[in-house]
Amino acid sequence: MRLENFNNFLKYYGKGRYLSLCGFIGLSFIAGCLEFLGVALIYPFIMLIIRPDSMLNTFGFIKFNNSIQSGLLIGLTVLLIFIIKNAFIIFTQYVQIKFTSNWKRDIVNKLMVYYIFAPYKDTMEISQADKLYVIETVTVQVIDLFIMRVLNLLTNTIIIIMVLLLLLIKFLIPAIITIIFVCVSLTIQNKFFKAKTTTIGTILTKRFLQYKTSMLENINNIKELKILSAENLFYNNFAKYAENLKQTQVQQGFYGAIPPYIIEILVVCALLIMACILSFQNTNNNPELIASFAIIVASLFRIAPALNRIQSAVININTSRNFVKKLNEVYEKYGFEHFEKTDCSINEKLDFKNKIQLKNINFSYNGSKQVIKNASFEINKGDFIGIIGLSGAGKSTLADIITGLLPADSGEITVDNTLLTPQNFPKFRHIIGYVPQQINILDKTFKENVAWGCDTINEEGVIKALKAARLYDIVSDTPEGIDTKAISGVNGLSQGQKQRLAIARALYRDPEIIILDEATSALDVKVEHEITETLKEISGSKTIIAIAHRLSTLKACNRLIYMKEGQIVDIGNFEELSSKYEEFNNLVKLSSIN
Repeated sequence: MRLENFNNFLKYYGKGRYLSLCGFIGLSFIAGCLEFLGVALIYPFIMLIIRPDSMLNTFGFIKFNNSIQSGLLIGLTVLLIFIIKNAFIIFTQYVQIKFTSNWKRDIVNKLMVYYIFAPYKDTMEISQADKLYVIETVTVQVIDLFIMRVLNLLTNTIIIIMVLLLLLIKFLIPAIITIIFVCVSLTIQNKFFKAKTTTIGTILTKRFLQYKTSMLENINNIKELKILSAENLFYNNFAKYAENLKQTQVQQGFYGAIPPYIIEILVVCALLIMACILSFQNTNNNPELIASFAIIVASLFRIAPALNRIQSAVININTSRNFVKKLNEVYEKYGFEHFEKTDCSINEKLDFKNKIQLKNINFSYNGSKQVIKNASFEINKGDFIGIIGLSGAGKSTLADIITGLLPADSGEITVDNTLLTPQNFPKFRHIIGYVPQQINILDKTFKENVAWGCDTINEEGVIKALKAARLYDIVSDTPEGIDTKAISGVNGLSQGQKQRLAIARALYRDPEIIILDEATSALDVKVEHEITETLKEISGSKTIIAIAHRLSTLKACNRLIYMKEGQIVDIGNFEELSSKYEEFNNLVKLSSIN
């Protein structure tokens, strides 16, 4: 299962990286060869110190004049090889970190492209907590705890193999016996740690998500939880999830800290085993025994840290494999294999000269209950259209269908007889200014908030839009005017001012169509009347679609679409609907401030 997850991950997210991964095998092999040479040269170095006459005449193709010269040359060679080896490994680490950082960035970019460019209906089904969890936690865990550890495992395994190869060449029987002992010990150890770390990994995946969800729940709903006087409840829930996550991370760290000490014991045991065997084999040759023992000590103490890193890598790979599985599931669920982002060139706009027609529009979120049922109507250029109905009547959904955010299950929308499709809807949206029901104010200046989404900022256009939204007087009183940071909450923007800022944002682009989703609901009567008058003034040159309940807004509309349970009950002006439907009158009375 672990190998399958890894193969799927490479298949899904590793395109174009196979050659680089093969390159790391080559780099690891070079590092292993340098380890081999460095340790191998210790033997002649020690022999020259203890018995200079044994290797004075020749060592390979190099002629030595005296023992001091030969010992110094070999010693410097050993030192140089270790310096080169360590410098090479540092370089390899840098390349690995750069490689994995780029990989992490590309995965995050891939996820962000999906969240931004995918159909709105698909992305709205993914919670904010889950989006952040996948980007901030899952991706980081996969790259830092899985991929990076796999590369470390590869490098250190090759280093150990090369050093063991030296021991097998020089000390065949002692090396085989010692390797068997170490392998059996590590196998038993790994079986124990694999079960523990796999369990911890499963729990860690769950608790990371709980923690992230609870944190966002608290931060996004501070006002509501204070009104409910439920600070203790929400904090205690958050503290519980934070404590659970901490405990799991402590367990993860604890089991990750144990292997080095076990390996240290194994190395000492291996050293004693090989020393005993060598002592029996070289009882009459003390210099060779000392040199052999030196190379064994050097080898084992080169193997020990590599084994520690391998054990740490194995533990982290076991812990993080659920994150790999989660990221693979995201790829499959989101359909990344076939997903292509839509071209949303801002320079292309759809021509709108006469009318928009909706014909037999049907829509459902889950394929069962229909939210919009057989809706048909026309919007003429310059109309001021109001959409009214009880909560759940389908008003906002209908507006989202008009903008193309939600695709109709059946029916069609045409603009001047041009059928709107997923390919040309972005061109249509370029002539739309939208004011949502939920306003998001950016932690930026007023002018940056108004010109949000535009490449350049026209300050005169910003001021014009703020004036039209009846917000410029407030902004001009701030210390830096439109360059002042827009703050919401205490000592900042009220909800009504936030809505006016959102209206200014929509007007700044000078759109041909303006859609307001209950955009005046938080305004006081005076400001709401002023903005309604502004909308009336521009309604001749712009087409306005307003989801509204306020009486002054409804009366300003030249036509109203009256909806009930997803169906259009009737279309007419305020007086016509008021005279025909008592329920319409009751709705206006309940939802309006007279």
